[in-house]
Amino acid sequence: MNGKDYYKILGVAKNASDDDIKKAHRKLARKHHPDLNPGNKKAEEQFKEIQEAYDTLSDPEKRAKYDQYGDMWQQYGAPGAQRPPTGGAGGATAGGFGGGVPFGDASGGGVNFDDFLERMFGGAGRRGGGTAGFNPPSAAPAEDIEFSLDITLEEAFRGVAKRINVTVEDVCPECEGAGHKRNNRGQIELHAPVCPRCRGRGRIDSPRSGQVSVPAGAWDGLRMKLAGQGAGDAKGTRGDLYVQLHVLPNAKFERDGQDLAFEALVPYTVAALGGEATVETLDGQKRQLLIPPGIQTGQRMRLSGQGMPALRDRKAGDAYARVKITVPRDLNEQERGLLEQLARLRNEPIRAAK
Repeated sequence: MNGKDYYKILGVAKNASDDDIKKAHRKLARKHHPDLNPGNKKAEEQFKEIQEAYDTLSDPEKRAKYDQYGDMWQQYGAPGAQRPPTGGAGGATAGGFGGGVPFGDASGGGVNFDDFLERMFGGAGRRGGGTAGFNPPSAAPAEDIEFSLDITLEEAFRGVAKRINVTVEDVCPECEGAGHKRNNRGQIELHAPVCPRCRGRGRIDSPRSGQVSVPAGAWDGLRMKLAGQGAGDAKGTRGDLYVQLHVLPNAKFERDGQDLAFEALVPYTVAALGGEATVETLDGQKRQLLIPPGIQTGQRMRLSGQGMPALRDRKAGDAYARVKITVPRDLNEQERGLLEQLARLRNEPIRAAK
């Protein structure tokens, strides 16, 4: 196979299903999207290759031609390219195509040039006056696009409005994805120059922007839809843009569903005798915990309804304070003396002060 190996670029087998190809494209496109890799030229080039591979393999006609001829058929559609030779019954072979494809005239054996054009391009072969033209390959349909949006746990807790700006690739409306300029009859000729709008790519970069309203209680992986903001086809129909939320880790709070867990520091005297400890919840409010006597490190105390807010089918969560008993490092003489006295009363071995 000549040119780039589109199957290898997408990481799929040659017998991959359309669904496998679509899944591979989405995964790789998210990974290498320029908006998620600002300033990374390598990622940008990989993204372009991924799109090129997907544009070909997602179209049944293009894929069939690619499987048979590689990408050499594109060279015969480029400006100034040499046409495949025509010959007699014996036929010459088209240079550069693996296995050789024989050509002959309409009265002789083999395959004539008109048949070759129809097989290759799905067009009508030769038109009047000797001008070879073909119908453009079917333009890619409007596609849904996925975009990842990072938010903090605090933003997920209270809800937030986020403005996003992304660039998607629409099918070029000028050439309907063919990559070549049309003549005055609306056809794309074999030797026509590349489309001036998309410069032969068949697609154009199109900016999208919109506001995403993240609801209170949102979770990691939640998908939100921006209707009509995905990739468009040549007729202007657009798919949807799906924003997938990624909730960033928080230094103080851990999340389990709609529940939250955090560490509550409790002085050793309060842990032994009971009392109160001050904690701060995710909403920034300070609250007093009633500490029972003899509480141990690792025990959890529940703050009912103080977790993440309810959303959809998920109920409001609770917050759990995980006790961590603190011991002072800077005992004065009086404090140490009292503790030594307590240790003797409890018959506990200690190391005497020097």
